[in-house]
Amino acid sequence: MTHGFPGLLAGGWTIGALTSVQSGVPLTVVTSTNTTNAFSAGAQRANLVRDPNLASDKRSVTRWFDTGAFSQPDLFTFGNEGFGIIRTGYWANSDFSLLRNFTLRDAARLQVRAEAVNAFNHTTMGPPGSIFGTPPFGVVIFSAPARQVQVGVRLIF
Repeated sequence: MTHGFPGLLAGGWTIGALTSVQSGVPLTVVTSTNTTNAFSAGAQRANLVRDPNLASDKRSVTRWFDTGAFSQPDLFTFGNEGFGIIRTGYWANSDFSLLRNFTLRDAARLQVRAEAVNAFNHTTMGPPGSIFGTPPFGVVIFSAPARQVQVGVRLIF
């Protein structure tokens, strides 16, 4: 379909698609206060009182995990929480592009393109606050950008 009327209608099209789906990343709660007085390098883990993971139907952006499941370690002790015991939300993104090349002259082409980033407009939440004792603790405060569509024309010579 490169010559004649069918080539004029159906030829020169290019379609592109890219989809990524990822599970949530592990998250570790840390404290903002150094209770060990042993050193000042790095964050310290909090104490774990009970399972902090909530059922998916009980999670919200204002309460991603059970914040009451953590406590500040006693003086001169380290927290007992394991690494990565909380998972953030999963991430899904689909990008599409559609472009068409038109031949103007022997050495010149016109390219018309349309691109959609996050084409299905899937809401992807950022990680919840993971510093014990701070205002955003357990709260999701941002999300990935919504659908973005752009249309462009390019002259290639």
